[in-house]
Amino acid sequence: MSTILRIFIKDLRGICRNIFALVIAIGLCIIPSLYAWFNIYSNWDPYANTASIKIAVYSEDTGFDMDGEYKNMGNSIIDNLKENNKLGWTFTKDMDSTIDGVKSGKYYAAIVIGDNFSRSMINFLNDNMETPSVTYYENAKKNAIASKITQKAKTAVQEQVNSTVVSTLAETTMKVTNA
Repeated sequence: MSTILRIFIKDLRGICRNIFALVIAIGLCIIPSLYAWFNIYSNWDPYANTASIKIAVYSEDTGFDMDGEYKNMGNSIIDNLKENNKLGWTFTKDMDSTIDGVKSGKYYAAIVIGDNFSRSMINFLNDNMETPSVTYYENAKKNAIASKITQKAKTAVQEQVNSTVVSTLAETTMKVTNA
């Protein structure tokens, strides 16, 4: 044991005499801990700052007149998304700027509600039932982790559409059965 201690003290004296060796030894002690601290800090709560992830939302929905009552389900979904502040929802004015924004990297993703969205949701009782269209565009090249978060946003919009479909189904069924 005394031999090991003597070698260790001799190495410490040698490192202290050589500035270059001292800098390298200190760097080898500090850099791994800095890496660990930053890595732990970044993974502590990865969804805390997701409001800076911009997701474009555009509705082409023209609405639908049902028994003299105008319904626009696309606008109701957009109104619900405006209340959600967990992501950076950006509501665009036209389809071209929405898709160009995703391609250019201005937005991480885009969700486009189709022009027949309300009609498709309300016409489920007729023979010509078609699926409401919601199109999702993604720029995976901008940030690999952001694409995972935008997938969560896509899921959130799908859940909102599903709840809207169920509520519309219940409302229409009640109107038909009461008539």
